[in-house]
Order: sequence, then C-alpha cells, then structure tokens
Amino acid sequence: MRPGMTSVRHRHDDALSRVTWGAFEHMVAEHFRRQGYRVEHTGTGEGPNLTGGGIDLKLHREQELVVVQCKHWNSFQVPHNDVHQLIGVMHTVGATGAIVITSGEFTTSAMEAAAKFRHIRLIDGKTIRAMLGPIAEPVVDAPTLPDLPTWTGAARPPIRHTRQQRTDRAAAIAAVAAVVVMSGALVMLYTVYIREIQQAQMAKLREAPVPAATQQRTEASLPSVLPGLTSTLRPAEGAPAKPAIVHGAPAGRDVIAEWNDKPPVAAALKDQ
Repeated sequence: MRPGMTSVRHRHDDALSRVTWGAFEHMVAEHFRRQGYRVEHTGTGEGPNLTGGGIDLKLHREQELVVVQCKHWNSFQVPHNDVHQLIGVMHTVGATGAIVITSGEFTTSAMEAAAKFRHIRLIDGKTIRAMLGPIAEPVVDAPTLPDLPTWTGAARPPIRHTRQQRTDRAAAIAAVAAVVVMSGALVMLYTVYIREIQQAQMAKLREAPVPAATQQRTEASLPSVLPGLTSTLRPAEGAPAKPAIVHGAPAGRDVIAEWNDKPPVAAALKDQ
C-alpha cells in the first residue's frame, strides 16, 4: 500500500471481505446490469489498482456513460487522491458520471472532495453490502490428489478448509467434549448415590427389631435355674417321711393310727 495510508475504523469479516478482486468486480457489474446498464469490463480485476485513475467498469444506458472504479480494500481507507484522479479520467473519456466503490471505507478528505462535484458518487462497504445483498461464502477448492503408489511414501499436499468448515469442526469437538464431561459427572453421581443407598440399607438392618420367633428360641435356650443360685429350702431333719398314699389301695388301721399320732411337719420345722 501507499505510504501514509489510514487504517479502517471498522474492518469487515464476512463473505464479501474474503472474495477475490475479480469476484468483487463481477458482483458489482452484475448489480448494475440488473439496473438496466450495459456493462463493459475495462479493468483486470486481478489485484488492487494502486496507480490511481484506473477504470474497471463502464456503464452504458441511453445517453449516460458512467465510469466505475472498484477498490476491494478491507484494511485501509480510500484517500482523496483517488477521487481527484477519477475526476480527471471522467473528463478525458467524456463520461457523464463517475463512481468509486470500495468494500471498506473512505477517508474524510475523500468524502469532502466528492461532495464538491455532483457527478461523483462514493459507495463504501456498508452501502455496497446493502446493494449486493447476501453473499455466499467463497468455496476453496481442494487440490486434486495425485494417484501415488502406497509404497512411495510420498506426502500428499495439505487440504485447506474454509472458515465455515473450521468453525463447524470446532463446534463438533466442543459438543463431543461436553458429552464426555457430562457422562463422567453422571457416572460419579451414580456411584456416590449407590454407595449411600447401600449404607442406608445396612443401617436400617442394624436398627431393625429382633423377630418374635428368634426371641423365643433365645429365651428357650436359657437355663431354668441360673448358675450360682441355690434353693434355701431344706427338708426338716428328723421329720419322718410321709408314706405315699395310693388311692384305691387298702391301708392298715395300725399304720393310719401311727401316722396320726405324729406331730405335723410345720410344727416340727418350727421346733427346730
């Protein structure tokens, strides 16, 4: 670029900013062709015209002849020098008007210079985008891969992807990473949840009451007389044992009389 060029205040980052110089010129030509002009291409459309005064398009309609200069500049503003040079070219070719179109911006001095001539029109990046409408993203054709034998080991040339393809790929990688992170988090939560459930079940089993059948078996297994405890009742010494009386068996009168003459057992215990 020329020395002293001024950078744009706002740099566009869209499909129009990524098309080639030739594509930009053909888009402008097609727009004016739809407006009823017969368009004549006079510029190369292959690169920036830094010499100034160049004409890229001639627009013919009835008695009207308009010269157009296209500047596909995205980083620097178009200065006033280009406006003045196009005015000289307009008079040289006998044009009735002139248009300077840029995909970027004009300097303030360029806009002031154009305002002094009513036949000069400036179209900046915002205006040309509104005129052209939506622009499709330029497609970068992948190079044709040569049919190389597998045993050669020759490296194939890299394939360049468009910005949209790179964006889609980054979005897909981010989505996969998010799914992996969420799966890991769910596995951790599920593991902790199962462990808490098991601990709660074990605590519930420890706090559950003993069944009645188990308690009866436990009580039945206890001894009837606890060890270490003995009875304090002792038989009275010297008290004769009372003979067993068998009902229905005959008893002698002598035996019964002898038994009746004995003192009672309670009195014998008391005397002792």
